[in-house]
Amino acid sequence: MRSFRFLTIGLALLALTPNAHAAPTKPTPVPAAPAAQPHLQVPPPEAQLIMIRSSLVALSQANQTGNYTVLNALGSDNFRINNSPARLADLFASFRANAIDLAPVTYVNPVLAQAPAITDGRLRLVGSFPTQPMQVNFDLQYEPAGTGWKLFGIAVNLSKVTQTAQR
Repeated sequence: MRSFRFLTIGLALLALTPNAHAAPTKPTPVPAAPAAQPHLQVPPPEAQLIMIRSSLVALSQANQTGNYTVLNALGSDNFRINNSPARLADLFASFRANAIDLAPVTYVNPVLAQAPAITDGRLRLVGSFPTQPMQVNFDLQYEPAGTGWKLFGIAVNLSKVTQTAQR
């Protein structure tokens, strides 16, 4: 498994993501919560995996190239209005400066820290990728768009994995 080449990283926060500064809880698999609104439903786990992975891969590629145009274009109308490519580049400057490699999110499965929920018409997915020695934590929000969901908010940070006692 690939390891990260850094020890600390700050939080990158975009577009109206409440509680993004809260410390992530220990991730455990959880079932999907029922939809908060009758016309909106929490996507199945397979779709959630695609949404999480594609959002973080888009961020990874933007960080590698310094070009945040595609990440911006993948977002909802509200995301694009509030986060120009230049603003995204500023917000994720520490990722580039520290050569953060998010590539492990392509082959490690995320673990949700809380049940997916729809609140105020937005889907929220919170969890982490259990990579070593640093885990990638995420707090993602999506807005409905057509027949699917588009990125509304993204918070990503890294935390050092604590070793648990061997039994």
